[in-house]
Amino acid sequence: MAGSIMERLYVPVRSSQGFISLSDSRGYVLHALWNVRDSYHTPHLGPGTCASEESSGTNAIGICIKERRSVQTLGAEHYCRSLHNWFCAASPIWLDGNLVGILNISLPVEYYHPHTGGMIDSASHAISENLRLRSLIREQKATLEMLDEGVIVFDATGRIKTLNAKAWDMLGGRNAEIPENLNIRDIILSRDVVETLLSRNCGFRMQEAFVKYPGGSLNTLLSLSLVDKYGTRVLSIRAIRKANETAARLTGAKAVYTFEDICGRSSALRNVISFARLAAQSDVTTLILGESGTGKELFAQAIHNASARANRPFIVVNCGALPRELVQSELFGYDEGAFTGASKLGKPGKFELADTGTLFLDEIGEMPLSAQVSLLRLLQNGEVSRVGGKHTRHVDVRVIAATNRDLEEAIRENTFRADLFYRLNVFTLNIPPLRERHGDVGELIRHLLQKLSASHGLDLPDFSEEALGYLHRYRWPGNVRELENTLERLVHMAKGSPRIDVGLLPACILQAASPGQEDRRAYKGLLSLQEKETLVKTLCEFNGNLRAAAQELGLSRSGLYAKLKRLGISQDEYRKNKRNRLP
Repeated sequence: MAGSIMERLYVPVRSSQGFISLSDSRGYVLHALWNVRDSYHTPHLGPGTCASEESSGTNAIGICIKERRSVQTLGAEHYCRSLHNWFCAASPIWLDGNLVGILNISLPVEYYHPHTGGMIDSASHAISENLRLRSLIREQKATLEMLDEGVIVFDATGRIKTLNAKAWDMLGGRNAEIPENLNIRDIILSRDVVETLLSRNCGFRMQEAFVKYPGGSLNTLLSLSLVDKYGTRVLSIRAIRKANETAARLTGAKAVYTFEDICGRSSALRNVISFARLAAQSDVTTLILGESGTGKELFAQAIHNASARANRPFIVVNCGALPRELVQSELFGYDEGAFTGASKLGKPGKFELADTGTLFLDEIGEMPLSAQVSLLRLLQNGEVSRVGGKHTRHVDVRVIAATNRDLEEAIRENTFRADLFYRLNVFTLNIPPLRERHGDVGELIRHLLQKLSASHGLDLPDFSEEALGYLHRYRWPGNVRELENTLERLVHMAKGSPRIDVGLLPACILQAASPGQEDRRAYKGLLSLQEKETLVKTLCEFNGNLRAAAQELGLSRSGLYAKLKRLGISQDEYRKNKRNRLP
């Protein structure tokens, strides 16, 4: 690049027996032009010669390096006597504020002209600008190649100026070399898409389009930007599947639990885990049955993480929480104008976001019949039709469904389709309730207490043997979820106390798990003691403020007054931050 500028600069000085040299920032001559037929010789003419002040004394190149500015030296101003018949002009070459080279012109003194310095300054500036532009182009090219989407820059006629490897690969180029004089019509065969790109006089963002290319087609999101008044355009191409994967990742669509996180050693649980591991070895549609709180989503995540789809999206849909009028659009997505208020760009549904991964349909028994028809079609054909859409989209999704309902009873009540049930009921897992997992309660208590300690930073109290006995005898109708919530409540109630005794246990556990031979009056005494301790703790916490205490306990003020009176508690004793010992 510098050589071509030097050659143009040398043309007018060729007949003057002068020469032009290019040095690096240390003064070493890298390149020189002179008339080889001339017989003269100078010490700093040949490439490899050092023209710094330390090596050659005072000269234009050396001073330019020291002072970092344009310099002219004439005749005896040179240190070397052999240069006293020469005029030299040197000018610095810059890149990003750094001195990278020196451009020098040397002429016999009789050809000296003050304009020569201006000429060499212009040439060095041109070289600096060329270096800057080349550096900028390299940076832009590196940036384009780093993007996770295809980028094509083309003019108003469709002639491609540049495109990154991602675009070339997406549109069928693969490993082939990019040909010269490529037109956008050569790689995008969809006539309507090309005409839109060339005729638009304004840009657009994230428009969905089916793009045909040599050898195939691609469902894409296109964005177009107009760069200048001459019609230069920048097109970005993003595959819908890739965009959906990114959206799923950003929304936290990931399974975190594995089979190692399932706590319990009972034979009932171990048998289900063995079957679940079998389900993970294939993409078979799996139906998980079990009471609320047994850990159906935990099993679904473990199956996903043990499968070949472990690094792909895991999308959870609670069918019971979706408004009935929005189920179709949430699951299958919608296209532009599908309904009032619909986004102009449309929206992918949960099945599209779960493409190549797993979709977990929790509470499948609550899904409306209208959505069940679409789900059945997807399970049979692997195709999704958006609400208001004209095209079907193929998705590769492994479906895991779960419910605590009796689906066969729902079929008899005409609230669930029999054909969908048979399609879901390919591989069924029945999660045992906690009351049937003999011996697991103790291990679960230890595991959940450690989890509470890690998440809340609490020092965990011990349980008395009597309190543990009640916890073991209780049948836990809410299963593991109820156990976890109960332990969290007990730990917070016992804050500051080293021991959890029977008096802190909820009344439902005491009542349901009381031994049959226990004296009824003693049992009532335990309940009264528990209630009194709870009231006293709350009054201490709120300094005797009855309104705040009643709100915390979920009671009315009159109801709290009645309990205090029945238990013989005076609110005055707990005002003004007065310390009290619990009864």
